[in-house]
Amino acid sequence: MKKIHFFSKKGLAFSLFLAMVLFSLTGGGALGKTWPKDLVVITPAPGASVHMIAVGLGKAVEKYTHVKSWIVQPLGGPKLWLPMMSQGKCDFALHNAADILNAFLGRGLYAKLGPQRVRKVIGGHEYMFMFWTTPDKGINSIADLKGKVVYIKFKANPMFTEMSKNQLASAGLTYKDLKAVLAFSSIKEAIRGLIEGRVDAILYPVVPGAVMQVNEAKGECKFINLTKKQAQYVVKRMEGYYIQDIAANDPRFRNKSPVLNAICYQSAMFTSADEDRDIVYGVTKAILEHTDEFAGSHPSAKYWSLKARPVSPDVPYHEGAIRFYKEKGLWSSQMQAYQEKMLKQQAELLKEK
Repeated sequence: MKKIHFFSKKGLAFSLFLAMVLFSLTGGGALGKTWPKDLVVITPAPGASVHMIAVGLGKAVEKYTHVKSWIVQPLGGPKLWLPMMSQGKCDFALHNAADILNAFLGRGLYAKLGPQRVRKVIGGHEYMFMFWTTPDKGINSIADLKGKVVYIKFKANPMFTEMSKNQLASAGLTYKDLKAVLAFSSIKEAIRGLIEGRVDAILYPVVPGAVMQVNEAKGECKFINLTKKQAQYVVKRMEGYYIQDIAANDPRFRNKSPVLNAICYQSAMFTSADEDRDIVYGVTKAILEHTDEFAGSHPSAKYWSLKARPVSPDVPYHEGAIRFYKEKGLWSSQMQAYQEKMLKQQAELLKEK
């Protein structure tokens, strides 16, 4: 006997509607089964602001997506994690947006790697990238670094080399004019060397906690000001960096004195162009819609929010992130034009390889 199926058109329509509802509830269009159990996130070093913020971001990601573990690994800079990302060994990384623009285009210190298939996800807090010293060293300008011992080289992180060479060159100096150019492996090592007098200055993006330690030990963590002309020299040669005057006691930097003509950049989160768009959308949504839940992880964590600058023109954005920004009305025609221009520029560079 032939079986009779009691499945009307209305029943089919309801089933399809129910499926769509369930689809939307499982992470903004990414079904639970499409999500990996873990996401690996790379930061430059333990103790750095960006590392603490990355840990904080994980609270929102683990709570509002299907990810069980947001694994933050302080392994080093882009020369280490860019190859890992291209091989699928890490999912996200937090770094200097200006520096990754160079990696995206395969220029400067990234020329040997070639243009990288990296995409931006979220623009976050700002950093001041300056030479630090203490009052007892008598260093009041970049020119005063001549004959001094300085911590400059940081593992797998070419942005330190580029920034140091340009700030020194703005005063007519090179590495040969310094007494010693030393390598270091962490901010803890750098500030310990500065406090104990083993080095005269260090170059590092400003970390509030480390600045406070130097303030307490030496009276003040002093940042070596550039003149306006020197600062313009630096940013002209380093696309993506910008100049700001920082008022005294800025809570982001804990500086006791004003810092004039500070060289600054925006920190951001990056992923591979090949990362699943639904996962990137879900991670972006979880972070930017729940900033309050991780804002206490670091004084700068609150700047990873819709109220700050999550969208800015440097490295092109991942499609999953763009979807979220369009929903929030943050994706402008100007950003779309910039996105297309940069992707075209990279495509032409890749053809030449």
